[in-house]
Amino acid sequence: MTRKYIPVLLTAILFTGCMSDKEYQLRKSQLENQKAHPATYDLFAVEGPVKVEILEGGKARVTVPGQPFREIPIPDGAAKQAELGRHLLNAGVLGVLGWKALDGANGASTTTTTTNGAAQ
Repeated sequence: MTRKYIPVLLTAILFTGCMSDKEYQLRKSQLENQKAHPATYDLFAVEGPVKVEILEGGKARVTVPGQPFREIPIPDGAAKQAELGRHLLNAGVLGVLGWKALDGANGASTTTTTTNGAAQ
C-alpha cells in the first residue's frame, strides 16, 4: 500500500525546489514592500471643493457642491415593445408562408413520362 504513495511523495519533493534564486528574491522584496505599504482603496474621485463630516459611529458624510448631473441612460420600453411586436409579426408571416409552401409542395406532385417513338 505504501508503494503507490512513493511517486506522489517524490513528485511533491521535486516540485518544492522549483523556485529559482531570482524568483525567491523577487517574492521576498514584494513581501517587504507589501508590509511597508498597507492597502488603501480609493472609494471615489470627485472634482472641486469637498466637505467631509465625521458622524457618530465612525461614519462620514461627504458633500461635494457643484458636481455636474450625470444622466443615467434609461431604456425606451415602448420602442422595445414595438420592436418585439414587429419581430413576432415577421416570424408569424414567415411561418405561414413556409407552411403554405410546404403544403403546396406535398399536394401538387406531378410525374412526367416521356417516350421515344422508336420501337425497340
